[in-house]
Amino acid sequence: MATWTEEYLEQAIADEIELAKAGGYSKVTVPPMPTRTTALLAQSRDRLKVGTPLPRWRRDWNAAGDLIEEFNLSIRQDDEDGTVSVGIRGRRLDVTEKYADHPDKAGAILAAIVGISIQLRAEQRDNQAERRRSYRR
Repeated sequence: MATWTEEYLEQAIADEIELAKAGGYSKVTVPPMPTRTTALLAQSRDRLKVGTPLPRWRRDWNAAGDLIEEFNLSIRQDDEDGTVSVGIRGRRLDVTEKYADHPDKAGAILAAIVGISIQLRAEQRDNQAERRRSYRR
């Protein structure tokens, strides 16, 4: 397992926070000294769920696996180019990460999974908001 720098850990946590917010959480609390295993706590927009531990999507394969299943993601590694691309079959929307930008291949794959999931959740949120606006008219 490769060593993560503090900067890399901060970026991973920032991505997890962005994914949580795209999924309906309004506030995420980060402990003062987070680690790869630290749980982030979230509050739902409706404030009914306070202090809910978030999955560690960029830091744990089990949590990333849930995203793969939720969105039916396709993962394509290109060792020749040193990249991994993640997306949904039949759609142009892919997120590609270079292995060199991460501590190891696993880090690149996790980053790509979370990156595409952020886009897909934001798209779902925007579509729901548009439907609500249309319904009110």
